[in-house]
Amino acid sequence: MQYTGTVKFIWPKETIGANALEKQTIVLEEETDREFKGGLAVDFFKEKTELVNNIKIGDLITVHINTRVNESKTQPGRYFNSITGWRLEAGAESENKGSTKKDDNDDLPF
Repeated sequence: MQYTGTVKFIWPKETIGANALEKQTIVLEEETDREFKGGLAVDFFKEKTELVNNIKIGDLITVHINTRVNESKTQPGRYFNSITGWRLEAGAESENKGSTKKDDNDDLPF
């Protein structure tokens, strides 16, 4: 999945758990002209935290994410979502990736 938005907040890197897992979270606000904009917090783990080094608050980026649902270990029957980033595309580069340009020399009949 992909999500395009403006970077609103970047948490500092943190080390979690007994295995000293490195984690960094960013918050994106969706790019839309709606009155009430949505947002998304995306976590980056291990070596993927390095991707966050090249962005700053206010940047327009596209983040490639994986989502999954997890059950709480302390409260069975309660679930939460996990959104993990694995790739970032910044600025105009991210906007143009999805566009397709029609070739004028296309001789196909359809």
